[in-house]
Amino acid sequence: MSTAQLTVIVQLTVDTEQAPSLTARLVDTLRTAVDLPIDRMVVDGAQVPEQRALPSAQLRIQPDARRVTVRDTPVELTRLEFDLLLFLCRNPGRVHRRSTILAEVWGVADHLGTRTVDVHVRRLRGKIGFDPITTVRGVGYLVDQNAGFAIERV
Repeated sequence: MSTAQLTVIVQLTVDTEQAPSLTARLVDTLRTAVDLPIDRMVVDGAQVPEQRALPSAQLRIQPDARRVTVRDTPVELTRLEFDLLLFLCRNPGRVHRRSTILAEVWGVADHLGTRTVDVHVRRLRGKIGFDPITTVRGVGYLVDQNAGFAIERV
């Protein structure tokens, strides 16, 4: 397989204090969108740092280790609870229909019934102790981009 180098230039004017966190969020968004390993991205001539968590994040998700912490306390989740939380947090700011969640997280069509998603969201909320997940009645679920979570590399 041959490879090619792609250069993306983004020029924004922001406060100096905002620049590091904004850069990290933009890199995370791009990395997730193109599903590219972090060691293959370079920003301003330097490798992207391994951990780019926002200091205010209450909820931290480490996908590679399949670990979740809330206020630095580990939270034990089932495989599906972890996958559900990760899916919602990797795709914040939009409403996800229950049928879409079933397809993306469970890998099945609607035949399980949408109550399956509701039950898992309820259990997940109970385990993490605060609620970054918003129910959109009759439609599905939403995680706000400012819900206090960070997806980290270990």
